Amino acid sequence: MIWRPAHHKRIAQLADAVTTALSFFVAYLAWWWANQIFPGTPFGREIKVSSDLVWKIILFSIIWVIILTKLGAYTYQRFTSLVRETKLVAKASLFGTFVFFAMNFLLRFEYIPRTYVGIFFFVNLFALTLEKIIAFNVAKQIRKKGKDRKRVIVVGTGLKAKNFVETVERNLGWGLDVIGIVAEDRSSIGNTFCGKRVIGSNEDFEKVLHQNLVDEVIICASGTELAKVEEIFETCEREGVQVRLNSDFFGRVAKKVTVDQIYGLPIISFAAVQNSEWALYVKRLMDILLSGSLLIFLSPLFLLIALVVKATSEGPAFYEWNVMGFNKKPFRSWKFRTMVVDADARKEVLMSQNEMKGPVFKIKNDPRVTKVGRFLRKFSLDELPQLWSVFKGDMSLVGPRPAGPHELSRYESWHRRKLSIKPGITCLWQVSGRNKINDFNEWVRMDLEYIDNWSFWLDVKILFKTFLTVVKGTGY
Repeated sequence: MIWRPAHHKRIAQLADAVTTALSFFVAYLAWWWANQIFPGTPFGREIKVSSDLVWKIILFSIIWVIILTKLGAYTYQRFTSLVRETKLVAKASLFGTFVFFAMNFLLRFEYIPRTYVGIFFFVNLFALTLEKIIAFNVAKQIRKKGKDRKRVIVVGTGLKAKNFVETVERNLGWGLDVIGIVAEDRSSIGNTFCGKRVIGSNEDFEKVLHQNLVDEVIICASGTELAKVEEIFETCEREGVQVRLNSDFFGRVAKKVTVDQIYGLPIISFAAVQNSEWALYVKRLMDILLSGSLLIFLSPLFLLIALVVKATSEGPAFYEWNVMGFNKKPFRSWKFRTMVVDADARKEVLMSQNEMKGPVFKIKNDPRVTKVGRFLRKFSLDELPQLWSVFKGDMSLVGPRPAGPHELSRYESWHRRKLSIKPGITCLWQVSGRNKINDFNEWVRMDLEYIDNWSFWLDVKILFKTFLTVVKGTGY
């Protein structure tokens, strides 16, 4: 949310809870209306309205607020935008609806039609988005009128300071008033910088704080300049003034930095991948529910494919392969066999025809692939047994392709970061024209792009594109 004081935060949380509760009610009216207009259509049988249902609505409204809290919707964010607020709402609506489905499935609530849940998702998304738009614009107008504003001092006269001051001037809705600039040396005092007066230097920063009413100090410095402003940090801490840092010190990993105090020792941790426990929990929950459901629903298809593979070529129905998983830990997985039994032995003979640059082997018209195997690969049906590996936790639905031990030994150093998360059945490479990619480096870059930009929403988009790829039969 766009306010920091505790009472503003509570108001925002209450507004979100009420909006979500009303969304359940409006969705029910829309569902009931659809049933009346289109009788006999698959909207589901009547929903039983009871006091029990009211308590469930209150519970899920609280869950929605918890999800928004975990997503950072109520943390201090003057440097925000309506786009960010809308994205948070979209994520919360999607996560919340997913949790609603999961709890309904696991706890066996009273009958709730899936059509109602679908209608609720869109109603809730629209209602919360509308609420945020109203709140965002109300706060923006209040600040433009001179209320709820913060007086800030900017430390620095470099490019970062210039960009920051200019950005603040363009975004009056942030409610920040730059009352002065602090330069590195005293010779600049009295000059102007980006239209703002230089009111002091690093040496007399304490005096600057005493002479001016300051809400926050914004330090704009590069990584090499941080040592020069160390005393400013200490002064702000001593004086009880909020200080924020605008710096490139952390580079690309800034979003993965955490600071802890361990026995009085300040420890800064840099994570190579997404390390949000909440987000990873939701990802694992989705893996369990979807893989478990598909294993049950597709079990007749599994049996049919296994019988066809067994009947049309010599050898077992399943191909067992040992691959490297999360943090290079080996595990065993299975696919439907699509090649002749001695395929691995014949690989060396065909190595000269390899069309992939790098440690991976692939040729377009591989003579080792059986007729049935070609069909299975075309529609990616050979991958289905890996759902068991997903259910067990060795793999995820979405993630980099598993690496074989023989491939890992040929990886370059930067290739190995793809093993910093669980491998998946599908990935960006799978849905981005894999048949056209013949450079392993490009393949790995797509895996690292996925790792660096991972979100629950990205997984959903990849799964949707995978479904279209399977239906079109462009998998081989």
